[in-house]
Amino acid sequence: MNKKTLYITLFSPLFCLICWCLFLTCQRQNGTDLTLPIMGYDPRDLLSGHYIQYQIDWDKVDCTQFPKSSCPKQDFCKEARWGKQCRFYIPEKDANELNQLFLNRNSNNLNFEVVYSYQSGKKAIAKQLLINEQDWKNFLGK
Repeated sequence: MNKKTLYITLFSPLFCLICWCLFLTCQRQNGTDLTLPIMGYDPRDLLSGHYIQYQIDWDKVDCTQFPKSSCPKQDFCKEARWGKQCRFYIPEKDANELNQLFLNRNSNNLNFEVVYSYQSGKKAIAKQLLINEQDWKNFLGK
């Protein structure tokens, strides 16, 4: 194998990764920011690895913020057996504290929301987790 073929073989995955990251960054920055309320779908498995799993609480969403005043539910999250599954990635060291806050959100009067970058017809990208309208890191004092 000559050096040119070796370099192409070694650097093509890196090139593809960089292109994909640039595409997602552009999509995130060019989208409209929407804040949507969330609820847990299964308290027994709310935290799985490095992410919080949740569902969007569409009953509380103001659908007039979307084009044609209708909620495009198909553009948010991915399909799972039990409905739409959404994920927000967090550091593992904060998982237990966030889990306790989320499980006790009703008794502690906490409101959880996720800010999405949304472009019509494309999958929305979760940008930020909010607790009582504050970034979750600020709320935890991090």
